[in-house]
Amino acid sequence: MAKKKLTDTVIISQELMMLHSGMSKNLPVDKVFPFAVLAQNYFIEPILGTPLLEELQAQVEDDDLTPENKALIIKIAPCLALYTEYLAMRSLAYSVTAKSITKEKSENSEPINEKELGELILDIQTRAEMSQELLIKYLCRCKDLYSLWRPEQPCICEKFEPTDGDNKRLFNTQIYFPNKVKKICCGCKDK
Repeated sequence: MAKKKLTDTVIISQELMMLHSGMSKNLPVDKVFPFAVLAQNYFIEPILGTPLLEELQAQVEDDDLTPENKALIIKIAPCLALYTEYLAMRSLAYSVTAKSITKEKSENSEPINEKELGELILDIQTRAEMSQELLIKYLCRCKDLYSLWRPEQPCICEKFEPTDGDNKRLFNTQIYFPNKVKKICCGCKDK
């Protein structure tokens, strides 16, 4: 059996994943795992930086988390779980076979239509972005505890402020999508 690469180590447990997302506890881990790895690499690593993420992965793999890193993982969990759900949402509804693409269906459930799915995905994305902002604020407050914290951006605390808005509608819905303008950094990191 091939040895698991550290980059494949998801830093939150299946229990935390299900606790902070709308995914069913009955959902097979192998269906969610690829999306969790992708979400961790795409959304979490830029916030934490590679050194801190690798430290967390090594400690999770060795089952030897420091108290500070346990606290950090608790803060990461909602963000990572929601981004995993966000990435997996459409793929979990469909199966790709050699002959066709089929829609999963159960006799005891009713599938939602494309408009409802679009609204649900937008809601998950919004909650994931809010969790991401809370994670960044936590890291800014506790930066002395995480010497390996090296985000990819020089300052990741840029905030966005809604403006007058946009007349475009996505997913063919009635949802209002405001334009966003960058605000100045809150000054949490040394310049």
